[in-house]
Amino acid sequence: MAEFPQQVRSQLIDLTRRLSIAQKVALGAVTFGVIVGLIVLVTFVNRPTYGTLFSNLAPQDASKIVEKLQEKKVEYKLEDNGKTIVVPKDKIYDVRLALAGEGLPQSSIVGYEIFDRTNLGVSDFVQKVNYRRALEGEIARTILQIEEVEGARVHIVVPEKALFKDDEKPTTASIVLKLKSGKPLRRENVQGIVHLVSSSIEGLDPSNVTIVDSRGTMLSDVEKGNSLAARTSTQYELQQRVENYLSQKAQTLLEGVVGPGNARVQVSAELDYRQVERTLEQYDPDKTVVRSEQVTEEKSVVNDSSSPSTRNNTVTNYEVNKSIEHIIENVGGIKRLTIAGIVNDVPRQVEKEGQTVTEFQSRKPEEMNQLAEIVKRAVGFDEKRNDEVTLVNLPFGGNVESEGFLYKDAPGNNWTEILQDDSYGKLLMLLAMLGAVGMMWVLLSKFRGSSDPELEEMLGTRVDVLSGNAGKLGAAPSQQGALAGRSQRRQLAAAGNTLLSDEAQIREERQQRIAEYIANRPKEAGRLLKVWLVDN
Repeated sequence: MAEFPQQVRSQLIDLTRRLSIAQKVALGAVTFGVIVGLIVLVTFVNRPTYGTLFSNLAPQDASKIVEKLQEKKVEYKLEDNGKTIVVPKDKIYDVRLALAGEGLPQSSIVGYEIFDRTNLGVSDFVQKVNYRRALEGEIARTILQIEEVEGARVHIVVPEKALFKDDEKPTTASIVLKLKSGKPLRRENVQGIVHLVSSSIEGLDPSNVTIVDSRGTMLSDVEKGNSLAARTSTQYELQQRVENYLSQKAQTLLEGVVGPGNARVQVSAELDYRQVERTLEQYDPDKTVVRSEQVTEEKSVVNDSSSPSTRNNTVTNYEVNKSIEHIIENVGGIKRLTIAGIVNDVPRQVEKEGQTVTEFQSRKPEEMNQLAEIVKRAVGFDEKRNDEVTLVNLPFGGNVESEGFLYKDAPGNNWTEILQDDSYGKLLMLLAMLGAVGMMWVLLSKFRGSSDPELEEMLGTRVDVLSGNAGKLGAAPSQQGALAGRSQRRQLAAAGNTLLSDEAQIREERQQRIAEYIANRPKEAGRLLKVWLVDN
């Protein structure tokens, strides 16, 4: 086993001696590049991946957290002008829990923990101020739970109660939001924050909540809830929702029959926004009942000899059947619908001139009538409202490739996370090492095979020399021609000798050439024998 490294070392030395200066420089450059590439790859893969520990920190909290990280000897980096601290990803949760156990970060937002410390001799005014601070802090913390919000400040104004109700001023609230970049706050989220704040503060009306972002842009509605502009905006949104809902119902039903993408339906809805309250009081004279009856009897005496006269008077009160209805009609009822739809032609595959061509054929009127009935049933068609439905058959989308409407995901370009992943990093490192070994092997094989023509010819005849049976394998045509010429000259010079066969002449010529090569180039001959032995 000790001879094998020695043999390899000798082969490398012989190979190095045979290389030219340019080849040596190229081999050294490739070797150096492979080594540097492997070092860079290993360093890059083993480099820790950092993740956000805390963000949007106050300078006091950032200073204390950095001090604790230095005590724990945890690597960290500061970003966003010191407001964000990042640590290796595999230590984020451990470090965060450890700092939380020590009460860090001490957020600048003060909540109900302000009452954890008992302070004797605090005035009623200070208690009210502390309660308002705690309420503002708790609301701000709740708003920060929204994904798009990075920072929040809440200001609440609670006026003093007046003696008379008319003299009291309403409670108001102002909120400033710092939004994350690239994540705008939708109108639904703004309304949700408004109702959250109004529900958290006693006596606060949603119309008295003002929300702006860090750039001063008004996010909440300026109009009051009962104003004309607010009602108009709400009515327009309601109309859009009704139209989209009915259009989606009709189009889904049509596409189930004619196929996806072969139908388009639009609905225009006219809504009734009147708020009507009606009270109906109806009487039924046919249905009466006695409620009360009063009988009056009068007696009168004319003289003593005559008997007194009696007169009866009866008063009967009847209760007439009566019904009272108090009706409040819903706001936003549908007054009229107008439906417009387009249905694509039927595609047919037709053979023309040896090619398959797609042709579109119009649908039959009976089929269109059936489709129109389907649309009517889907949207709730009512003739009493003078609803209209128009469904036509037109070809569309025949020359547009469907691939143009497909959204394809862009190829992933975040190679950093891929390389920093343990499994991917090890796999890439292994592939890089195999590639470097393959490159070195190809380069060495190229240098090894770049010998002189005479050495290549010797390699082509090694089997014949070792076996002594060159006649069985024959020789190359060019070699046979050269040897034939030489044998003719030798036969002419040595006239009288017995003519040798062609095979014997070729064998003798080869042996003579090998002997001359060994005598002139002993080192190359020894290397050639080593190569033969290793290959065999």
